[in-house]
Amino acid sequence: MLIFSNTCQYAIKACIVLAEERGKIGIRDVSEKIGTPAAFTSKILQHLVKKGLISSGKGKGGGFYMTEEQYEKLNIRDIYEHFEGREVLDSCLLGLKKCDGNNPCPIHHQAAEIKQKVVIMFQYKIKDLKDFGSVMMQE
Repeated sequence: MLIFSNTCQYAIKACIVLAEERGKIGIRDVSEKIGTPAAFTSKILQHLVKKGLISSGKGKGGGFYMTEEQYEKLNIRDIYEHFEGREVLDSCLLGLKKCDGNNPCPIHHQAAEIKQKVVIMFQYKIKDLKDFGSVMMQE
């Protein structure tokens, strides 16, 4: 089954925190909320900034944030594809080169059902996920 890498999980959680804040937030605050080291969180967020998925400001009063457009559009798929690539949804889960409906691998049909559900999940907007539950570090 498809599983997010730790980096991708933290990126999604960090974006949910930014969606909850709706303003600039410092790296230490983000990392504290999602339970990751600040240096690691910083690298993840910088990757998202370079991709244009979130924004950042430098200097006093700086931090990471989402513009209104980013807030409205960012979804799980955007983050996933940046960190994991597109291959997982487009390729055979067993790694076979010739696997399709006409020439299925042993798990092709089950994988196709799972992939359809994942595609639906990928459409969820980050702004909506903030209302489904907390990503705050649980003690």
